[in-house]
Amino acid sequence: MAILAALLAVLFSAGAAQASTAQADHTIRATPSASRGPDAAPPAPQASCTARNVSHYDAWTGRTWPRDWVCGNRAGAPLYGCASFIAACPVIGWIDTSSSWFVCWGRGAWHNGGNNVWYYTMGDRVAPGQEVQHAWGFIPAVDVWTSTDPWPGMTECNIP
Repeated sequence: MAILAALLAVLFSAGAAQASTAQADHTIRATPSASRGPDAAPPAPQASCTARNVSHYDAWTGRTWPRDWVCGNRAGAPLYGCASFIAACPVIGWIDTSSSWFVCWGRGAWHNGGNNVWYYTMGDRVAPGQEVQHAWGFIPAVDVWTSTDPWPGMTECNIP
């Protein structure tokens, strides 16, 4: 049983939920999981996502996302400017936590997860020179701990 638990922990690592706090300009900033607020969702179960009615203003696209989903993910995973690994879509930031919120999914380049699903979120850190995107970007589904992609009920992004 201990071996199975260790294997599951490696395969589906999930930590505390990534909380968010509103700023004066209504931009939602991602904050590390250690500073969870009282209204933060509990940690997402392994290989699943938990829907919340939490609104996020996306300064990159000018959209407000009325809902998010908290999912486990690979801590330290890079975010890309679009759902692809091409040079026109560089790394724009990183997710430092092992559980984060995502507002939607989109189709893009195939990745090591065996599909072309990518999830959209605001990262914890912005890559130098990429401040214009305000840390909003895509992460390949292989780095998000879901049992199926796209996650059922999650909004499709429709971001060019």
